[in-house]
Amino acid sequence: MSMLNIGMSGLNASMAALNSTSNNVANAMVPGYSRQQVMMSSVGGGIYGSGAGVQVDGVRRISDQYEVAQLWNTTSQVGFTQVQSSYYGQVEQIFGSKGNSISFGLDQLFASLNSAMEQPSDVAYRQGILSEFKAMGQRFNSISQGLDSQLSQIEGQIGASAKEINTQLETIAQFNKEIQRAGDNVPAGLLDARDAAIDDLSKLVDINVTHDSNGMVNISLAQGQPLLSGTTSAKFNVSPDPNNPAISKVTLQFGEAHFPVDETTGGSLGAMLDYRDNSLLESKAFIDEMAVTFAEEFNAILANGTDLNGNTPSQDLFTYDPNNPAGSLRVTDGFTADMLAFGQDGTPGDNSNLKELIELANKSFSFGSAGIEGSMGDAYAAMVGQLGSASRQAQMSEETAMALQMEAQAQWASTSGVNMDEEAVNLVVYQHSYQANAKVIAAADQLFQTILNI
Repeated sequence: MSMLNIGMSGLNASMAALNSTSNNVANAMVPGYSRQQVMMSSVGGGIYGSGAGVQVDGVRRISDQYEVAQLWNTTSQVGFTQVQSSYYGQVEQIFGSKGNSISFGLDQLFASLNSAMEQPSDVAYRQGILSEFKAMGQRFNSISQGLDSQLSQIEGQIGASAKEINTQLETIAQFNKEIQRAGDNVPAGLLDARDAAIDDLSKLVDINVTHDSNGMVNISLAQGQPLLSGTTSAKFNVSPDPNNPAISKVTLQFGEAHFPVDETTGGSLGAMLDYRDNSLLESKAFIDEMAVTFAEEFNAILANGTDLNGNTPSQDLFTYDPNNPAGSLRVTDGFTADMLAFGQDGTPGDNSNLKELIELANKSFSFGSAGIEGSMGDAYAAMVGQLGSASRQAQMSEETAMALQMEAQAQWASTSGVNMDEEAVNLVVYQHSYQANAKVIAAADQLFQTILNI
């Protein structure tokens, strides 16, 4: 009877191994699936001191938490660098496109002013110059609208990210509760699902994860602010910034405690806050400052001259809203070509004031918003260069982060991933084991029948 029991134990163990291997093969293409392995041990205490078969101790989930943590860390870096690369690429296009270029527009404008030096009273030249002034206003408007559109996009994504983070934290808290309830028999699929949820969270923010004695995870931001403790999760709140209602303020609430959230949060949310609070707001301040400088310089010179009719101008060439200079800059309604004050003494053909307008091409200014000095054309070109350099750096950082993530994924896969060749071999081995144990049972039955016949 012992031989029959031993064969039956081997048959059951082989079947358990076949089921586990089949499950691995079936889930080989499922992202985040950790392969499983049946744990077996020999049963002692048989007759004459021999073994009494094999027993299945359980199914083990193959997972290295260090490699999983590395994967989460690289995912955070990818989330951060992808957002930075995307937005820097967009702003480089906004400033660098020929249709928006202030430097190119200034070249066109000053070329037009120079062409009128010999005949400052010619209406055709004046009309062409007025058209260039209007085109300059449109260039400033277009850049401002592009930056406003980017800011609106970021604000929407910040709100959506906060909601997604809150949802992920609640999901992980629920997984913790189910794992705690399961005790020592936690389904491997539940652990995989929790790891996948943490991975999704790590793309949004940079996190630290620790495991407690009950199998639950506790999560905090990289700077230490708590996100999840057992089954209690934090909440991200988004509200208008009191100091600047045009942008949102993000705070983290855990119980009664509140923490400010900034670019050190990492992940895609940190990248959005970092880009918005630094590069984007600086770009907006720069283009507004340049718009004011451009408008005021031309207005001031024209105000000291005489127009085609020998009169002092009655209105400024440019008008704008001080709260949104670049976005509202335009040629004043009703301003006509004959109102351009190219002279200074009121006589026909006088181009004295026109010369001063042309000299603006080389006048140096200091743009404190971006720490740039030089002519308006050179300052704008310098700003485009800064943005281009930042964009290239962001792209290289993204490529590096993605390479590190691929390496981390490869390391994880070498430990936890399903190797189809290995599983194919296991299927053959376990199948043969099953068949061999079946033969043991058949032999035991035949021996038993022989004894009965005797």
